[in-house]
Formats: sequence, C-alpha cells, structure tokens
Amino acid sequence: MTTRPADTVSQRPAMMLLASGLEEAKSVAGRIDASGRWPEVIRWCGEAKVLPALGNRLRLCHHTLPPAEGAQLVRGTALQFVETTRCLSEGVRASNLLAAAGIPCAAFKGCAVLAQLYDGPQDRMLQDVDLLIRKADLPAALEHLQSQGYRAGIGADSLEDYLGFIRNSPGAAGNEAMSLRGSAGNSIDLHWKLGSFDTEMLLESAVPTKVLNTVSRMIRPAFGLLLTVHHALRNDFVPREMARDVLDCARWFRLMDENAEEKKVALEQARKCGLEAGLGAMARLVGEFGGARSFGDLAVGGASEALAGLYFHQLDRGAVSTDLNYLVSPVAWRQILTGMISGSKRYVGLMREFEAANGEESLPLVQRVGRLALAAVRTSPKQWRQVRYLAVEKCRLRS
Repeated sequence: MTTRPADTVSQRPAMMLLASGLEEAKSVAGRIDASGRWPEVIRWCGEAKVLPALGNRLRLCHHTLPPAEGAQLVRGTALQFVETTRCLSEGVRASNLLAAAGIPCAAFKGCAVLAQLYDGPQDRMLQDVDLLIRKADLPAALEHLQSQGYRAGIGADSLEDYLGFIRNSPGAAGNEAMSLRGSAGNSIDLHWKLGSFDTEMLLESAVPTKVLNTVSRMIRPAFGLLLTVHHALRNDFVPREMARDVLDCARWFRLMDENAEEKKVALEQARKCGLEAGLGAMARLVGEFGGARSFGDLAVGGASEALAGLYFHQLDRGAVSTDLNYLVSPVAWRQILTGMISGSKRYVGLMREFEAANGEESLPLVQRVGRLALAAVRTSPKQWRQVRYLAVEKCRLRS
C-alpha cells in the first residue's frame, strides 16, 4: 500500500465536512479548528478541485476560518472560478463549432453536471470539457476544430497509432478519447466510446441546456448520473480523484428521487452497461455521509460493499497502488500484450506521454515491477478482495 501523510490526516474530515448533513458538518468544522488542520484540509480540497464546495459549506455552517486560512480559501476559490469559466466558454465554443459543421455532439461529465445540478461556475470546479461524438466523425471533428485554432496533444503525429494505443490501454477502462487545447490552454476531450454505453443512444437522447447564455446539447440526467459513476470506477475509487463525483452523485440522487422516469432509465442502463455495482457503491457512500439513500437495493451485495469499502480504506489509509488491478485482471494483461505486439516502442512511448500528462512518474520496467511487488506484499486479504472486485467491474466497462 502507498500512503501520503497529508491525505491520511485531511481526507476524511474534508469529505465529512463537504458531504455530511449540516449539523455533522458544523461538528467536523469545530474539530478541524481544534486540531489546527485547516491548511491541510484546504490544500487537499484544492487538489481535489472542490474549493467552491468547501466555501459554500462553510457559509452554510456560518463558520469563519482564521484570517490566513480564510485568505487561502478565497484565493484558491477565485482561481478555480476563473478556470471553470474559461473551460465552460471554451467548451461551449467547441460544441457550437461542431454543431455548425453538422457534427452531432453532446457535453457530459463536468459541463453537463454544472449546467444541470448547480447554479453556476461559482459552485463547482471544472478543469476540462468532455464532448461525445461518433467515432466516424472523429477525423472531421479534429480537422474542423484544428482549423479553428484548437491544437491536438498526444497522438497528433499519428492518429492510427493513437487509436491502436487507446484501444489497448487498460488504464482507459473502455473509454476512448483524444484531447485538444483551445487558445486559452483549456482542454477539450473528444470522446467516441464510453465503456459499454451506446453512443447513438447518448447522442439521440441529449437535451438542449442553457449554459453561459447559450444553448448546447447535454447528456440527459439518467446518463449524467451513470457517467459520474463510470468516472469514479475508472479512477479506482480514489477519494481525491472522485471527490466531485461523490458530491455530484448526492445531487443526482435527489434529482432521480424527484423524477421517476429518469431513475427508471438510470437503473435499466446501469444493468445494461455493467454499472450496477458501481452505482450501488456510490449510493452506499452518499448514504454513509448522510445523503439520500437512493438505489438502496443496489447498495447491498458483495461488489457494491467491496467498492465502498475500498473507498473508505483509501480515505483513511491513502491510495492503493492502481497497478494491483493488473495482477488480477487477465483482460488488462491481454490489452498490454496486444499493444506491445502491435508496436512495442510506440505503445510504450504513448504510455509515457500519458503518464507525463497526468503528472505521474514514468518508471523503468524493473522499478515498476519492484514497487508492484512491494505493494502486493503489503496488501491484506481484505484489500485483495476489494481490488479483485474493482478489477472485475472495470473489465465490465471495457466490453
């Protein structure tokens, strides 16, 4: 297991403050006062991209931070607000450009969440924009956006090599996408495959939604919820990587409870797309923090309980090595071997480019194997069980 001291002391109080009921949140804020941990909590919330949520929660609690920490929160929130506004603007522009060129697209994840669940960019951080298109439209979409000033990143030199790599990348977990950057440096991710989801159904059921005084097509709420769950699974239920997912799901669940038709569609599609356990685990997490206990039937069972347990283990002890998934996933090994056989040098090169882009250390094979062996030895039987369930559920995303 790998742990980071800052995470272990700040993750649980931060998430309890953000996701618990108001009275519990007030109690947690008082305990953070007593421990003097506000700098660590604010830093963790900044890394998890949830500073707007932290500021809003403290206002609801009528809780005042010490002057230095209050100024730290104001600065961080202002920076995240500016970045979110730029991302939204760039995403709306890209969406409108594609629509004008006759290329169907729909926004999902952060952009759709912000438009459908929140009052505006002051309430939820956005660091990139995700747009769904048909795979057949990818070459035309890339050509058109690049003609309008967008720059392709990884894979720009050979689309064929890139497509081969992304198909055989276990880290993608069935998600196939390519990133471009706008003039302000914000990322636009063009997706053409989202696990087991039917791309045509997602596009056809998208709903016109107003954002930044213009109308763009967004994924319908039922799919918005499931894609939030999908994101949490892809990120191995690591608390820092899915903090926004937990907060978003709490809002999605309230919306589902108010709209029986959307909830019915969400449940049907969760079964079709292999997301029942993930949805159940998210329901369990939100319920544990005091939120709406939606989809209660799915929250009971080995896989849902194991995934929720993995989340809470990482919340208290630090992130589990993501490479452990590969030890228990024959599908992941098959993908890696296929990629290596088709062109090992290019495959490894693209893998390192992705690691660098994500701020990850690119290690030589011997060192990577050594770290993996150490993590495996330190993993308890209970955690192995949780990792196995995670690997199985991620395999279902690739189908």
